[in-house]
Amino acid sequence: MKQNETFKLWSNAHVFYSMFLHDSVDPHRSKEEFAWRHWAVHETPNGSLILKNSFFNLLKSGLKMHLFHVTPNLSSVLESGVLYSSGGCLVGSIYATPLYSHGGAFRIHNLGEYIYKKEAPRATYLQSKNAVPGIMILEVDLPEREHDNLIGIDYTKLGNVHHAIYKDLEYLLSLRERIYLQEIIVNKIKQALSMLNMANSHCGGKKINTDHFFELYISAIDQLPILGYLYFEVVAEYLMLFEDHAEARLSHENREIYNASYKNMMFDLCPELLKGAGLGYFKPSPSQIIGYFKKHNFISNFNEESFLKHLTNRTIYMVQSRLVDGKNRTTNWRTFRWDIRELEAAASPLLGHLIHRELRNFGRFPDFYFYFDQFKALQAWNYWNQMGVIIPFNGILPKGEIGINPALPDLNIKVYVGKEVKNSKKGSMYIDIDREVPVKIAPRLIDHRVSLMRSRAKQEMKELMGTFRD
Repeated sequence: MKQNETFKLWSNAHVFYSMFLHDSVDPHRSKEEFAWRHWAVHETPNGSLILKNSFFNLLKSGLKMHLFHVTPNLSSVLESGVLYSSGGCLVGSIYATPLYSHGGAFRIHNLGEYIYKKEAPRATYLQSKNAVPGIMILEVDLPEREHDNLIGIDYTKLGNVHHAIYKDLEYLLSLRERIYLQEIIVNKIKQALSMLNMANSHCGGKKINTDHFFELYISAIDQLPILGYLYFEVVAEYLMLFEDHAEARLSHENREIYNASYKNMMFDLCPELLKGAGLGYFKPSPSQIIGYFKKHNFISNFNEESFLKHLTNRTIYMVQSRLVDGKNRTTNWRTFRWDIRELEAAASPLLGHLIHRELRNFGRFPDFYFYFDQFKALQAWNYWNQMGVIIPFNGILPKGEIGINPALPDLNIKVYVGKEVKNSKKGSMYIDIDREVPVKIAPRLIDHRVSLMRSRAKQEMKELMGTFRD
């Protein structure tokens, strides 16, 4: 693919927060999306944190940033002297959360505290390694010109990127493998036909039966795992925008979106995720989610009817806007000719997301999937370098998932081992520098043969549930 076409695909997968509330001529950013943005910022209890938060303030005003990185492999990192990037929602970055200088130490963002104190100890794939989470502090110099570069990546918009990369790399597969992969993908989409038809009808203005829609939707997640990711993001987004319990209010005083509620919900309702499985396993029913919200009293004066209406409309919008091509974003699936070329024309983002997931289970996964994700990271780094992005972040909402662009030329980074310190301020965790270590950030994804997390989790899920689909 030509570089300018690739650049456009990556631009469409990013959120420009300095222009968050401004209309755009880009068809990928529809009027409905901007209506949601205005509603979220101006009409929800916590929406102001989308644009006015501690991370953005730090990025705009500081000459240095400090990042909190949790690793179960601290001794291996110190021995090798190299810290590799990982894939996931940040594509090719060192996954971290912000640190804030306070009283001679660093206060950790609430997401980092949750990962260190709750998520890592609960994760069964870490328990199996007898791993004690290690603390690393990454100190990054910010060139002055980059201070106001609020550009986040939205992984739900990467479908066309995935599809384009596959088209560039499919020569690595034999003709037999390509035909086999296409057959799998066409059949999986075909099995989700009823849900796709209903989403299309609702997008066209027709009323639908919500209970029946989510029956079809949750069933379709087994075939199209990206649906689990979209479903989770809609639920988590609502919770982050509306929760008003004491812990959330404390985070809001620090100008941070609170993360623990949706994290606990995710793991309590879907324990498989503690084994390292992806959000393709997130499929609780709306009634289970509503029951969980009410049990934990996340939102005072919680309105079930309002939530269910939002959940339905927003989920269908995400399906149509993230998975279906074209300005109209409607496809008559009942008259569809089930051919891979037809799918490429009508729903290339859906095709791309599904290919990306299926390649994890493909026969030559270790040989092909790594190249796929490494190639994707190279493209992301190229885009970030051209746009001057030093600190990429999860741009669905700026909830604290940030990283480092490892390929930026002349980037000055110092790496330290950190230690937890006691502090009397209620509800916050503080750390300090223990020692500087000779570790460099490498512009390369960690090899799956080194990262045992996915392979061990994959084996556990096979034993537990049969064929691992996500």
